[in-house]
Amino acid sequence: MKETASLLNPKANLFEKIRIHQPKWWKLLCEDKELYIEIRKDNSINVYFFGGSIARIEYKNGFVAKIHQKYLGDYKPRGKTKKGNDKFEYDKIDLSKLNELKIAEIKNCIKTDYIRHINVEKPSEKWIQGKIIKENPRYIDSEFQFNKDNVIGKLRIDLIELSDGVLTFIELKGIFDNRLRNKAQSSSIPEIIEQMKKYRQFINTYQIDIIDYYKKLIEIKQSLGLTIIENNNFTINKTPKLIIANTYKKIDSRREKRISDIEELLKTYNIDYDII
Repeated sequence: MKETASLLNPKANLFEKIRIHQPKWWKLLCEDKELYIEIRKDNSINVYFFGGSIARIEYKNGFVAKIHQKYLGDYKPRGKTKKGNDKFEYDKIDLSKLNELKIAEIKNCIKTDYIRHINVEKPSEKWIQGKIIKENPRYIDSEFQFNKDNVIGKLRIDLIELSDGVLTFIELKGIFDNRLRNKAQSSSIPEIIEQMKKYRQFINTYQIDIIDYYKKLIEIKQSLGLTIIENNNFTINKTPKLIIANTYKKIDSRREKRISDIEELLKTYNIDYDII
């Protein structure tokens, strides 16, 4: 994590060039009320529409952006993976030609690919995540990934909140998610409990480096006008939080029992949680 924190650089070329030149495409992305922009630890930027990446932007002798081929309307596989699955790739997009119409087309492709059915009881978790981020400026990061500790293992944390001077890592689950009760592989403990235990271990092992990393990230977001947070002095919450999105449109005794069982489990293992 120390290595990860040291790689993030507020003065990296990409951030400096955006600040200096203020490209039209950047203003267009920032002003779109349905998009949100995240800073990545390799000094790149991801622009999201409800979890679907509109563009991954880097600076390599100029601004370079890539997007999944499906989000450009190309659903034809480009070969097979080693496991025999269909292979899809990322294509470059010309940021200088990006306009509102093109962004709308990309949004429609993302909706078609994986955030459809948002009006039913079981929407995509990514749609829920995007809705939460857009509705509350306290969330300063999403999809934080860390794979460099063999004991803790790989993790990807959904949301990072900074509220009242406290940084909190948050796992998001939909009410239908079987991992809220199913046991983890080779374990008698439900998967969600194992997951929250892993997050707690990560936070407590790397808290100093995490604070260093997020101070830099907030500095970058401040300089690019991506956050309303003015002060990057904060402490870290050593206990991760679970948010469960209750999307039930109708309630019956079976569903009431499911909610009750989940809450009883979380209380037994002292998990900090909210059902929203």
